[in-house]
Amino acid sequence: MFFEAKNLKIYYKTKKGFVKAVDNISLNIEKGQTVGLVGESGCGKSTFGQGLLKILPPTTYYDGSVKIENQELINLTEDKMRKIRGKKIGMIFQDPMTSLNPVMKIEKLFYETLKTHEPEITKEEARKRTAKVLEKVGIEPERMKEYSFQFSGGMRQRVMIALTLVLNPILVIADEPTTSLDVIVQAQIMKLLNELRKEYDMSMILITHDLGVVAEMADKICVMYGGHIVEEAKSEDLYYKPKHPYTKLLLQSIPNTNINDLDLKYIYGSPPDLSNPPIGCRFVDRCPYKKEICKLKEPPVVEVDESKVKCWLYSEVKQ
Repeated sequence: MFFEAKNLKIYYKTKKGFVKAVDNISLNIEKGQTVGLVGESGCGKSTFGQGLLKILPPTTYYDGSVKIENQELINLTEDKMRKIRGKKIGMIFQDPMTSLNPVMKIEKLFYETLKTHEPEITKEEARKRTAKVLEKVGIEPERMKEYSFQFSGGMRQRVMIALTLVLNPILVIADEPTTSLDVIVQAQIMKLLNELRKEYDMSMILITHDLGVVAEMADKICVMYGGHIVEEAKSEDLYYKPKHPYTKLLLQSIPNTNINDLDLKYIYGSPPDLSNPPIGCRFVDRCPYKKEICKLKEPPVVEVDESKVKCWLYSEVKQ
C-alpha cells in the first residue's frame, strides 16, 4: 500500500478538554491517485492534512497509524519528520501570501528549501532547478529575483506549487489551493495541478469546500463530517449515486442553474461541537432519516455498491 491512515485520531488539547477534530479515520491512497476531501468548515479536513505532516501545535494528541511506503509517521521524532516534510510529502497551503516570506527573494526561498534536504547542493545547481520548475508552472525564470509581494495572487500560488514540486515529493496535500483566487485563475491553477500530478506521477490529497473542483480531478472522494469520514466513493458514484444523507444534502445545496428549480436549498442546523460530540451518529441532529439507534450508538462503516458509508441506514446491507 502506497499510503495508509488507519484509526487516525488527532485531538486538540484545550482548557475544556480535547477537541476531536479527526476521530478514528481510515484512508488508503494508491500511487498516482487523487483523493478529494470535502465537507463543511470545521469538519476536520485541514487538521487531517496538516496532521499527516505533524505541523499542528505541540500539545496536539495523535493516535493510530499513518504509513507512506510502509514507513510509520506517527511515532517519528521531529528531526525525522523534517526529512519527510517536503521531500516525501509536500503541502500547498491556502494563502500563499502568508506562506511565502515577503522579505526573501523567490530564488532564496527555493535555495533554502533545497539546501535543507540536499546540503551538498550548490547555488548554481539550485538556481537551475528553480528555473526549470518555475517554467513548469508558467513563470519566467528571470522573476526568481523578485519578492513574493511583487506577484499577483495567481502567480504567488504558482510559486507555491513550484516550491512544493522542486523536491519531487511522492504525495502532495493541496489544502484549498484556490480559495483566494477568482474563478478564471482557479480553473487555470486546477488544470495546472492536474497536469503536473500526471507528469510527476505523484499522489494528491485535494482538500476543498468546492464539490465542483473535485468532480473532474479526483479519482476518489471522501466526505467528512464532524471529524469522521461518512462516505468514501469513486467520484462518479458519489455524484450520481450518493449514499449518506449528509452527502445527498450537500449535493442538493449546490446552486442550481435549472430555470425550473431556482430554490436555494440548505442543510438545517449546525455542525456538532467536537469537544462534546453526540454519542451516536455525528449527523443525527440534522438528518431527515434518523432512527432511534442513531442517537444511541455510533454507526458502522458499511460497504454498499463499492462505496463505504458510515450510516445506520445501511447496516442491514452488511448483515
